[in-house]
Amino acid sequence: MAEKKTSNARPRKPDSPVGAGTLNAAELDARAEKIYALHKKGHSISAIRRATGLSKDVVERSIDRARRMLPTDTADDLRTDRESSLTDMVREAHRNLAQAETVSEKNACVRTIADLNMKLAKLLGLEVPAELTLELEKGIQMELSGAVI
Repeated sequence: MAEKKTSNARPRKPDSPVGAGTLNAAELDARAEKIYALHKKGHSISAIRRATGLSKDVVERSIDRARRMLPTDTADDLRTDRESSLTDMVREAHRNLAQAETVSEKNACVRTIADLNMKLAKLLGLEVPAELTLELEKGIQMELSGAVI
């Protein structure tokens, strides 16, 4: 008769999900720092997920955990850097809009500007209603079509 092998895994609480409680807080923090370092280097969540073998949800929670552990001044610096980067992209999109020759190029620039402005507003905590954004896009498109005629 075959012998039953015993597992070295820690028993889980009856009400906890499978895999819950396998890492302690220090191990979770260390994993979060490693994942956040990859994220800061520009790796996408999908790439991190594939490299670590973790689910998308676990990777996103780890990034959030690492961000919460950052000192306040570091988090503010990150927000300022992101704001500056988004502002630069908005300026570049406006330059591209001025140089656009076709209607489709102009529409693409308008969509890019609207998207970047929404990201900037979200970063700054200024949620802009979707209806207002659509009205702004329509106004810009009307200006563009008036300039073409």
